[in-house]
Amino acid sequence: MELPGIGYNIEILIENTKRIPMRDLDFSLSFYTKSYQRVKFRKSDLIHVAQNDGDLYYALLDTARVGAGELMCDVSVSDPEPRWQNGVRPILLRKYTGKNIGTCQGYGRGHECQAFEQGYRVTFNFVDGLPKPEVAYIFYGHLVNQLTSYSEITSDMLVSPENHIVSVSAGKMGKTSCGIMEEGDKVVVLIPVDTDYTAAKDNGFGAQMPFNTSIMGSNGENIVTIDGIQYRAYGEMMTTEGEMFIYVS
Repeated sequence: MELPGIGYNIEILIENTKRIPMRDLDFSLSFYTKSYQRVKFRKSDLIHVAQNDGDLYYALLDTARVGAGELMCDVSVSDPEPRWQNGVRPILLRKYTGKNIGTCQGYGRGHECQAFEQGYRVTFNFVDGLPKPEVAYIFYGHLVNQLTSYSEITSDMLVSPENHIVSVSAGKMGKTSCGIMEEGDKVVVLIPVDTDYTAAKDNGFGAQMPFNTSIMGSNGENIVTIDGIQYRAYGEMMTTEGEMFIYVS
């Protein structure tokens, strides 16, 4: 059955018995029916909205890409488990979303698996519109990851305990330290693309100057997506041990 491109706004809630917040979980979604190919969403493709009692993520699904029938979703979760190799237990949850595309059947608000399966429960709600992300944030600090380009920065890197990243509400920042770093560490400043702010480094004499891109760096030309929001990336690789100060104006 051929369908026009109707957009479903889907709210996703993933709960777990370990009480790990969704923002700290690595997960992906794959929507499908029996008709067409799968439509996959990485975590970074979704809109993230923080709540007082947890997190919600939102996806916009084009029905023309999946066709008619019962809308299913495979939820892949990397469950933190120290006893498993690499400290992660891969989990696959195959769920019916409660929506039958191309018919009048289905739940009005959504569908959830009432019982926890492998320690996880997934809830789908079909809402009228996608929310706008809450207050914009700037991320800054430094990474010890072996990046080859600032376009490779991911949300997982920002929350990794081996890295040192701080988030603040978007706004101007005076002279601010990115920490004491080793040679090879990467200074990072991420600024939402829908703001007019830019970042620069201190030249050692209290003046601002662009980041050095001769070895590896970025002055806003690299765009990364974090939790569904695009950011301009700024920073450079440290060539010696030391401390770097940055500005946002």
